Amino acid sequence: MLMVIREEIKNLPGKPGVYLMKDKEERILYIGKAISLKKRVRSYFGKISDQNPKLESLVPQIQHIDYIVTSSELEALILENTLIKKHRPKYNVVLRDDKNYPYLCLTITEKYPRLVVTRKVRKNQNMYFGPYIPANAMKRTLKTIYQLFPLRQCSALSKRDRPCLQYQMKRCGGPCAGMITAKEYRAIVQEIKLFLLGKKKSLLTYLKKQMHEAAERLEYEKAAGLRDQIQAVQKTLQTQSVFSRKLKNKDIIHYARTGDLISVVIFFVRHGYLLGKKNFFLSAPQKISDEEALGSFVKQFYAQGVIIPRTILLGSSISETKIIESWLSQKRGSSVTLIFPKSGEGKRQVEMVRQNAQIFLEVHLTKTSHQDPALCSLAKDLHLPRLPSRIEAFDISNLAGKEAVGSMVCFIDTKPVKAQYRKFKIKKVTGIDDYAMMREVMHRRYSRLLQGGKDLPDLILIDGGKGHLQAGLNALKELKISNVTTISLAKREEEIYTPHQIDPLRLSRHSASLQLLQRIRDEAHRFAITYHRQSRKKKILTSQLFQIKGVGQTRQKALFSHLGSLTQIKKADQKELAAIPKIDKKTAQRIFEFFHPQK
Repeated sequence: MLMVIREEIKNLPGKPGVYLMKDKEERILYIGKAISLKKRVRSYFGKISDQNPKLESLVPQIQHIDYIVTSSELEALILENTLIKKHRPKYNVVLRDDKNYPYLCLTITEKYPRLVVTRKVRKNQNMYFGPYIPANAMKRTLKTIYQLFPLRQCSALSKRDRPCLQYQMKRCGGPCAGMITAKEYRAIVQEIKLFLLGKKKSLLTYLKKQMHEAAERLEYEKAAGLRDQIQAVQKTLQTQSVFSRKLKNKDIIHYARTGDLISVVIFFVRHGYLLGKKNFFLSAPQKISDEEALGSFVKQFYAQGVIIPRTILLGSSISETKIIESWLSQKRGSSVTLIFPKSGEGKRQVEMVRQNAQIFLEVHLTKTSHQDPALCSLAKDLHLPRLPSRIEAFDISNLAGKEAVGSMVCFIDTKPVKAQYRKFKIKKVTGIDDYAMMREVMHRRYSRLLQGGKDLPDLILIDGGKGHLQAGLNALKELKISNVTTISLAKREEEIYTPHQIDPLRLSRHSASLQLLQRIRDEAHRFAITYHRQSRKKKILTSQLFQIKGVGQTRQKALFSHLGSLTQIKKADQKELAAIPKIDKKTAQRIFEFFHPQK
């Protein structure tokens, strides 16, 4: 077979591109990029003594080499990232926790701008601030801004005769009712920009100037309001501490490692303040060097829709520094520099990040030693990057397409959390189309989560086969969610379908993983069936009342509100019925005679 490989290498072009190494079953083992495909691939088949441990394991398994030619090394890097994310090869370091992080978007393009929570940074004239990690840091910032500045909170600005309650509470300028001019509103937006940019002195100077000008115009009420606002801003900013006086916009990345497990931590510093941090775990065989693992992480993390700062501090050097800088600069639209600090403030900061990574790793190892064995088994069987602490499961229930409903159940650490269960009445699908129903339910569920800035689950389980799984994946794709492991469990053979495998996964009936998935799937099914029966029962009950002339939804609601059930409505006499608001004497008589025809 080695002769066949060597023949393939002879035919490789000496151009930039991406190469895919495959085993005898055509499974992709490794994906790499090269300035010269021929030279790079040929280097894998040198003397064994020249090879590192990863190659000693990889090379004997290679049976075929595929390749894609690109026009430049930069284009090859981008394609390499895309293919690694799609195929998740065994010998590549894969970042599985690629969430879209929450940002605050100041809609400068609108006449009366507002702050919007978003997880996608777009290239437009609006201003983006973040990422805010964890998401509750963003919520606290948003709450503080609404307390300090009268910015509108409504999503659609429609003309009103009188302003809403937010205006009465002095939390909105009331642009919808013409209570504030566009110029005055823009002044508020300028204050918010200074606040989010951390420009404390500029903001306070701006507010004090406005206060003095108002006092000079004898507008003492406005001046007093500005004075109170200045005091509130000072109090808020006192709680913030400057993290960096140099390189005020930067990300700081370092890691800690034990065996195959690498803990990576990023600090996000914006305008000199530490905005938040994010922890990751990489599963990297010991054969893969720290340098390669960290380089792979940097490429995969910034391939997502995140704001790239001008400077990135790294705790250790990585290969391909220049080409990665060039790629990051292209994505950012201006120059990006990777720095490996050896002394000074930068060295102290990367050391702090390293300590956080080490602590995070130790805590994780302590936790996993006491974790539920079923979760550990499930994480292993599904090749998950971490234990699926939060699992959400979906099911659809209908009778010949009628009264179709969907259910979502939530399990945290293998225990049902009924307060977080959700019911869905199918609104957009008619007829028998379980796939479309599943797509609708999942789209509604996760669009709400994204709008609320809430965290996504670790694992999504769908009751059904390959078609149901594809429908769910289509809904997630529409929402640009690609980071949550999604599977389906088919009832007949208890087969597990995953997005990246053609054949289903079949686990032993005695497997702890399968038994856990069955329990969650059955609970989603029970919850859907119960809701479906309730809906059908309610329709049967209300359909009787609809047969009575003059009884529509409003009068039905009044009857059930006052009498509680159809049984009590049947028992009520004409006097009791007529005493109910919205039920006149004639309607009361019709209702009574409908249920008591013999009388």
